[in-house]
Amino acid sequence: MQVEEESDEALATEMMSLLSRIHDKHPLPTPVQTIVTRWQQDQFAKGSYSFVGPKATGEDYDTLGKPVNNVLFFAGEATCRTHPATVHGAYMSGLRAASEVLEAFIGKIEMPSTDELLIPKRNEPTRNPLIQRTSTISRVPRRTDPESRRYKARDIKKAKFQDIVEDCNKIILERLGPKPVPPKKCYQNAFLLFQKDKWDIAKQKAKEAKSGNMDGERASRDEVRAFMGKMWRELPDAKKEWYNKRVEKEKVQYKKDIATFEPRLQAWEQGVTAIKEQMKNEFQLINLNDEEKRLIEAAWEEERLEIAARQEKESFRKFYGEVGIDPCLSSDNEEDNNQVNILGK
Repeated sequence: MQVEEESDEALATEMMSLLSRIHDKHPLPTPVQTIVTRWQQDQFAKGSYSFVGPKATGEDYDTLGKPVNNVLFFAGEATCRTHPATVHGAYMSGLRAASEVLEAFIGKIEMPSTDELLIPKRNEPTRNPLIQRTSTISRVPRRTDPESRRYKARDIKKAKFQDIVEDCNKIILERLGPKPVPPKKCYQNAFLLFQKDKWDIAKQKAKEAKSGNMDGERASRDEVRAFMGKMWRELPDAKKEWYNKRVEKEKVQYKKDIATFEPRLQAWEQGVTAIKEQMKNEFQLINLNDEEKRLIEAAWEEERLEIAARQEKESFRKFYGEVGIDPCLSSDNEEDNNQVNILGK
């Protein structure tokens, strides 16, 4: 391993550099002494890890982890009965040993199970134990929550505006047609076009040539390709010329279509924007009662708070990323940040 080949001084300097980045506001003193272990070179370890031998049991792991006279404590994956020979087993044993040291000073304390420490409950945010983050922004319900103002406002919009939305989509289709799609790529040579046309025939003939009948073993892809090459070589020159001309014609058409695609797409999108602007006037004619107006205003406030919370979370993530700590601010899936729009823009 590369780390074991470095000097003690280089490793100590590297660790002090990392700690200084984490604690940039508090200067760290130079350590009086450093101890570096090299397990791969240790004659009693050689980079190995624990395992349960033929006559061993899980109780042996518990025995190795027991403290001696409450003054000597042990940690490491070899003392973790539930997760031996793993990095997380070593981490969990460290938590256990740390609690035993603390209990030796202050008495018995209640510790949550190791699974609760390492495995967050589903749909609950995870927190970095080094960071106690408190947000100044109130938590808002997800927009998919039936109790959310945005969820309820969406139902109002569906009921009030559905007809107008459908009319808008109909006008777009009538005036502008469907949205332009990128042109399909053309074949680069005549053989590829021939292969597309005759692949099934070549597949069947290759199968018959391999097994002697139509119900025999299926030919491999390489065998079909070999048969396809044979068919192309035996194809009359007139047929080959027909495929060549067809490919050249498709190349010319593709170049023409790809050159006009972006302008056509831009013109279509501008037309859609203009139609939607015209349709906004019709929305002004729809009457909403006071309760519905208040609900829609509350929905927009929810949206504003969610955007602000997302920006705050991103700023925390960026800050702690710069100092080398993963903040683990949340494990929740980010919701789609598109605002609810009655025209679907």
